[in-house]
Formats: sequence, structure tokens, C-alpha cells
Amino acid sequence: MTASPWQWALVIVLIVTGLLLAGIAWKMAIGTHQASTESGVLAGIGGGLITGFAVSLSVFFLQHSFEKTQEEATWRANVQLTSRISGFDPHHHSIKGLSFEGKELLDANFRGMNLKGYSFRDAKLHGAVFDDADLRGANFTGADLSEASLRRVNLDRALLLSTRMHLTDLRGVRYKKTQANYLTCWPRKFFSSVIRSGGLRPMPKWELGGVTHQAAAGTLC
Repeated sequence: MTASPWQWALVIVLIVTGLLLAGIAWKMAIGTHQASTESGVLAGIGGGLITGFAVSLSVFFLQHSFEKTQEEATWRANVQLTSRISGFDPHHHSIKGLSFEGKELLDANFRGMNLKGYSFRDAKLHGAVFDDADLRGANFTGADLSEASLRRVNLDRALLLSTRMHLTDLRGVRYKKTQANYLTCWPRKFFSSVIRSGGLRPMPKWELGGVTHQAAAGTLC
């Protein structure tokens, strides 16, 4: 809630009027004795106007704070309950405690955000922007990052197991002990440099359906 111009104008008029009356009362109080009654009346009026302004202003800010709290709670509830949000932008909101697992957040804007340890497991993040974000320890297992932008992000210790990164922009990415597996799908221009760098930790070999799979850091999309 924002006060309209006329409301602010009224508040200013009340302040000025209260100060003028208080000033007149003070001058009368230091004058003749006969003016003491009048000065008391004027001082009371001036003080009342100033007090009324203070109370009104306090009520305004309390209402504003309450409405902002309600808006934030409503926004968080909508994010939690909605499975598909296009153009999602959590800037100017608190995302602490929110889960993005399994959500479809097409063209989301996470630019520059602290997403350390957040889980995007099985999320569809097609076209999302994570540029300059802190993604240390983030979980992208099974996530679709096709055509997303992760320029200059920090992926140290992040989980990229079975993550799809078709045409994903990974320029300037930092990664150390980042985990991937044979189902991790890398963009063609980035794959060879990732393998050479040694910054990835392939999952150890495992058995599935009686077949032993060797450790691998992924494949081309």
C-alpha cells in the first residue's frame, strides 16, 4: 500500500499547522500573563495535531508492513503449490526453505542468486538463466537445463547426475568435485574441455539389471 499525493499533502499541512500553533502558543506563554489561557489552548491544539500525525503515520507503516508480510506469504504459498511457472523471477523475495524439485520453471531468472545447496531435482529449467549464481552443492539430478544459461556460475560439489544440458551455455563455469554419471548430457562445445579438466567426479561403477556400468562423466547431447 502506498499513500496517494493528497494524503501526503494533508499530513504535511497537519504538521505545519501543528508547529505553527505550538510556536504561537510558546510566544504567548512568554508574553503577558493574560495570554496564558489562550496559549494553553493553542498549545493543546498544536500538540494534538502533531500527536495525531504521529499516530496516523505509525498506523500507516504498520498496515504497510502487514500487507507486505501477507503478500510474501501468498507468493511463497503459490510457488510451493504451483508445479509450472513461466518466467519465474524470485528476486525481491525470500526463497529460503522453498523446494524447486520437480517444478517446471521455464525461462526462470535466477541471475546472481545464492542457490548454494538448493535442490532442482527432476526440475524442467528450459531456458532458465543462472548467470553468476552460486550453485555450490546444488542438486540438478534428473533436471533439464536445455538452452539454459549458466555463465560464470560456481558448480563446486554440485550434482549433475542424469542432467540434460542440450545447448546449455556453460562459459566461465567453475567446477570442482562436481558429480556426473554416464547419463549426464553435456553440450558439444563444452564436453571435451570438461573431460580434460579433471574437475568432475564420475559416479563409481554400479550394477543395474545384472549389467555392470563403468564410471563415466557423461556423453554428448
